[in-house]
Amino acid sequence: MADNEKPAPDLTIGVDAGALKDGGMLLGKAGEDDVLLVRRGARLHAVSAHCTHYHGPLADGLVVGHTIRCPWHHACFDLSTGDAVRAPALSPLDCWKVEQHDGKIFVREKLSPQRPEFAPRGAQPDKIVIVGGGGAGFAAAEMLRRVGFERSITILSDDDAAPVDRPNLSKDYLAGNAPEDWVPLRPDSFYADNGIDLKLKAKVVKLDPRAREVGLADGSSIAYDRLLLATGAEPVRLPLPGADLPHVHTLRSLKDCRAIIKGAGEAKRAVVMGASFIGLEVAAALRARGLEVHVVAPEKRPMERILGPQMGDLIRAIHEEHGVIFHLEDTASEIGPNSIKLKSGSSLAAELVVVGVGVKPRIELAEKSGLAIEKGIKVNAQLETSAPGIFAAG
Repeated sequence: MADNEKPAPDLTIGVDAGALKDGGMLLGKAGEDDVLLVRRGARLHAVSAHCTHYHGPLADGLVVGHTIRCPWHHACFDLSTGDAVRAPALSPLDCWKVEQHDGKIFVREKLSPQRPEFAPRGAQPDKIVIVGGGGAGFAAAEMLRRVGFERSITILSDDDAAPVDRPNLSKDYLAGNAPEDWVPLRPDSFYADNGIDLKLKAKVVKLDPRAREVGLADGSSIAYDRLLLATGAEPVRLPLPGADLPHVHTLRSLKDCRAIIKGAGEAKRAVVMGASFIGLEVAAALRARGLEVHVVAPEKRPMERILGPQMGDLIRAIHEEHGVIFHLEDTASEIGPNSIKLKSGSSLAAELVVVGVGVKPRIELAEKSGLAIEKGIKVNAQLETSAPGIFAAG
């Protein structure tokens, strides 16, 4: 502890009530636990001080209404119950009982988790099928079990690994700063323990809303009472000569990430195509692995369209300080086995190429099945599509 850093107050022996204004937060201790005390209006809340996603410091976050939002990845938690109400967090915060008397606030015992009740309208469906093994599909299955839904849940995923925390694939795991066991959203045992039938390498190629069944690439079919389409997005692939060479990668799945890591171990120079979030995160991760990294993008500044010119210049400067070399207002015309040709006429040596030029929603299945499409799958306020019993999320 630094000499000028005050120790966290012991909230169990009380703190001055007047020091905590509406919307104010106070970081303290309750026994061995770090606890965040929050006042919202007349109500007082005491919750875990760290986000359940990547342990972000909630004391640096925002109190919005009766929720608190993590400063790192904007996970959102209900202050009254601790429930994770917005991705990327899935697990709830712990909560403590709070009392106020004699001008002081006291944090008492830890409260038992409150499980919300499952109260569907009408009869419960016997079989729910979820198409998609990403965060949205997993969160839906996990929440159904958390609120007490006890009937059949099946997840159909065309990935070869159980649902993972996709943002980590372009961050710490790719950079070599996190072990692979940080990547899965839950351990493999979670699915059997919770009665969730997770089918991997199960590509859905057909959807029959009238028969209420989906067809898989292996020729089998699975019936459903309710269907959730959580197919997410897929990386945009550039129509360039050489784009299908084995050292050219996109990043969506754990399999993709493993392939990039393997390629990084055998390469000295990499070219990242695209100065988007994914492109820049990949560039930073590969620099952390010691590669020479070049970023090629048509924009004048990275992220300018989203964040503006000043932030674009700042982002470029930060990456350049870490050794990333930019080739902006330029694009690739051809990818070779060891180099990339640019439209400007120059070429860049590259034993590894990662394409990060954006994503597009995976809506082909819905479109072929006649569901209403409007820049994505069209849904109502309950996320139900134009076909009764079929929902979409993500």
